[in-house]
Amino acid sequence: MIEGMRMDLKKSRYRSFDELYLYCYYVAGTVGLMSVPVMGISPDSRAATETVYKGALALGLANQLTNILRDVGEDARRGRIYLPQDELEAAGLSEADIFNGRVTDEWRSFMSGQITRARAFFRQAEEGATELNQESRWPVWASLLLYRQILDEIEANDYDNFTKRAYVPKTKKLMALPKAYLRSLMPPSSQTQSQRHYSSLT
Repeated sequence: MIEGMRMDLKKSRYRSFDELYLYCYYVAGTVGLMSVPVMGISPDSRAATETVYKGALALGLANQLTNILRDVGEDARRGRIYLPQDELEAAGLSEADIFNGRVTDEWRSFMSGQITRARAFFRQAEEGATELNQESRWPVWASLLLYRQILDEIEANDYDNFTKRAYVPKTKKLMALPKAYLRSLMPPSSQTQSQRHYSSLT
């Protein structure tokens, strides 16, 4: 994690998603991994420990990617672009487009693909969240649901993340908390899958 912070002192461009992934792993994925022993795995979980850690890593990556997509304009004003340059080029976009804040069809298509990738990490994160200790699940689910809504707000802003900051209104945040709480009460998905498997055998 400390190495990831140091990267910001010397790196302001990322040639490919592999490079960006490594940065996200350092600054956020590690937080997810370190949190698992604190949160604890449910004694009712039938999932492999690796599955839980992969889910925690995915949540850290998803949250960081969401931060990056939300803060494109703010980062550009600081001379930083946390987006895969090869994917920008493939979409017909340049650094000038970002620094000038041009919301074009090419930009919308590019952003749509980036959001799809972030949502895939959120889906993987769900697999790990269900396996945590019940008392730890609520804040994890709240983080997952609230951060995922930021992606919805970027879309609602017509992908203008240059001049508009995507944020989740307070009413939506409050509505997400009981939903997260209900999700936290559900037994580990690995347990229910194991029970269904057992029932099918008997």
